[in-house]
Amino acid sequence: MTVTPPALTDPTVRVALSRPLPVRLEAELGKRIHFISPDVRDFAFVRGDEGVEALELTLVPDPTDTVADLTDKINRVVEREVRVQRSWRPKVLWTSARRGERWPDPLPEMVRAGLVHAPGPGTMTFGDLMIRLVDHLDRQVRAIALGMPDSTEYRYPTLLPLEVLERQHYFESFPHFVMFVSRLHNDADNYETFLRRYREAGRRITPEIFSLCRDDRYCLPPTMCYHTFNQLAGTSVEQRVVTSRGKSFRFESRYESGLDRLWDFTIRETVFLGPEEYVVESRRRFLEAAFALVDQLGLAARCEVANDHFFGDASKDSVLSQRLMELKYELVADVADGRSIAVGSFNLHGSHFGEVFDITRAGAGGPGHTGCVGFGLERLAYAFVTQHGFEPRNWPEAVRVGVAQ
Repeated sequence: MTVTPPALTDPTVRVALSRPLPVRLEAELGKRIHFISPDVRDFAFVRGDEGVEALELTLVPDPTDTVADLTDKINRVVEREVRVQRSWRPKVLWTSARRGERWPDPLPEMVRAGLVHAPGPGTMTFGDLMIRLVDHLDRQVRAIALGMPDSTEYRYPTLLPLEVLERQHYFESFPHFVMFVSRLHNDADNYETFLRRYREAGRRITPEIFSLCRDDRYCLPPTMCYHTFNQLAGTSVEQRVVTSRGKSFRFESRYESGLDRLWDFTIRETVFLGPEEYVVESRRRFLEAAFALVDQLGLAARCEVANDHFFGDASKDSVLSQRLMELKYELVADVADGRSIAVGSFNLHGSHFGEVFDITRAGAGGPGHTGCVGFGLERLAYAFVTQHGFEPRNWPEAVRVGVAQ
């Protein structure tokens, strides 16, 4: 099928693929579309007899990419990252006692009721009830972590040294998530130059102003476990569990979905360190406790084999190894309009971080093994209010009592 893309004055354009993509791989392409160009607001697949033949793209007003640009970018990603992937049938390890329904999205009514406020894309302000719900959910996950032997809790700073991510080659796998931090160089002349440029630009921050910045060796953490690995770098560990709660940041390009996709979010993360068998067993124990918690919360959810959203050259081999070795499980909860979101992940890293951060096994020598469990607290709260509503009188008794404390 030959497709001639319409002009970009149309809010929707059609981009043809250079050759049909098997339908079994369309989900892998779907994960990447919003990272391909900031002009893409939404998309739909156009299927033909041989597979996906084109994409219908809904664009932002005044897009910067031409149709030719979009066609080139999309086909490049399809050929380099998507077509090389194997297709996978979802492997479900566990399903909750409650079965899913088709719930409406509670967010518009929550906004009207003043329970939440969205100050900008990917950010969310919580009112008192949602704060108490998130804190209650966090206490339940925290109790699982601290109920394990050799467990400790830490509170980490937000800023993460850039060298921590450089050390384990994070930028080669996840360049699309990273957010850098900087500040104005502390020099009187520099401050005066900044003020002059700022006023000349109509009291607006323009890209040129960032040339006056220094201290570019920090970033915002994409998750909390990197703080733990950095803290324990160069040490010897017999077996240990470290849990923490903190703000994490990932640029995911599209935030129209409200609470299920945030740029600035909160994670309760638990890291296991020690011999391989200890780490594997710790993940298994945490999984079982998490399944019990989901049933206690009365949530419709499932646990399935998953993979991270790698980008670029790392994609093919990393996805393959994660799925074949079942290194990553995701706890997926049902939310509004028949959708589902991952509210927790359960990961094994092998000796990778032990080697990268020189974390050795006490008495045995060699690099330690690691694993981690992460819960997105806003996502978990969103799944809960989607399924139970935001009136506490309709919540399971244990949650109602816990939130009232």
